[in-house]
Amino acid sequence: MRDVVFEWCVPHVLSRKQQLIKAVVTSAVIVFFADAFFFAAIMLVPTIILAVGGFFLFRSWKIEYEYEYVNGDLTISKIIRKEKRKELYRGTRTEIEEVEQGRRTQTGRTVRDFTSNRINAPVLTLLTRGELLYVEPNAQFEEEMKRYYRF
Repeated sequence: MRDVVFEWCVPHVLSRKQQLIKAVVTSAVIVFFADAFFFAAIMLVPTIILAVGGFFLFRSWKIEYEYEYVNGDLTISKIIRKEKRKELYRGTRTEIEEVEQGRRTQTGRTVRDFTSNRINAPVLTLLTRGELLYVEPNAQFEEEMKRYYRF
């Protein structure tokens, strides 16, 4: 019996908006700390609040997506801070209606993005159960999909 098993992870890259927020919060902490050190010690309170809030916010942004494809069953999980795993999608190859290269939009369908957010990264759009799934395939998964779907 020939089993087909693929497993791969895709680390998520921060968007421009998230990078800007991270830079602004880090800069504000530095400025508030310098202000508290040189001028008013009361500025230490907002510095600590902003630093702790930023710390937990930035930790929540450290995610990666794990894809598992076993004999036609696709499972997509989100791994947060390499500690916590949350299953986001589970389906079979028979539920996939269509596969396309790139990001496709279609009215009336929910879009679920499971990609790394990197520019020029290869993306497949899977049409399944009224949803559009954006996935970042590895070479074996892409060959497996070409075996069953034309794209």
